[in-house]
Amino acid sequence: MANVARAQSVTSDRFCAQDADMTFESSDHVLFRVHRKNLEITSEGFAPPSGTTISNGFVQLSERAEILDLLFQYTYPQRPPDLTSIRFEAFTDLAEATEKYQMFGAMEICRLLMKAAYNDHPFEVLLYSTRHGYSELMTLAQGRTLELSPADAFKLFPPAAYIAFVSTIV
Repeated sequence: MANVARAQSVTSDRFCAQDADMTFESSDHVLFRVHRKNLEITSEGFAPPSGTTISNGFVQLSERAEILDLLFQYTYPQRPPDLTSIRFEAFTDLAEATEKYQMFGAMEICRLLMKAAYNDHPFEVLLYSTRHGYSELMTLAQGRTLELSPADAFKLFPPAAYIAFVSTIV
């Protein structure tokens, strides 16, 4: 099954270096050819975490190509991507990936942008900060979630988050 999917894979336009020594495959079958040295310098060794499989020299990752494209930009000496112009859902997925792969420079940028987003996305920021131990951010987001009326929370939260929110105020 993986070989059939790989036959349908495309290679990233941005990460396609012929001299790259690592190839990652996104969950939506895009290949990313990157340099191991860059990964070693910018992350905690980028050892494949649990849940990844290595098949025929490809490391299969659970993230979508959109997220890996942003993530791998932090491994090269260039301007980082503008994260203020992406959908918040994609941003939260990137923030989780930076934590998962311990990409320290990107982790800090994501933490700062999460802090800037806590007014508009308090529950998502609360979940992120709780999962990753950012206590100052957790306090900010928690305070904001308690200020919301049920009507505002309904507009802001995804369904599961809204149910959790309502159960805490009833």
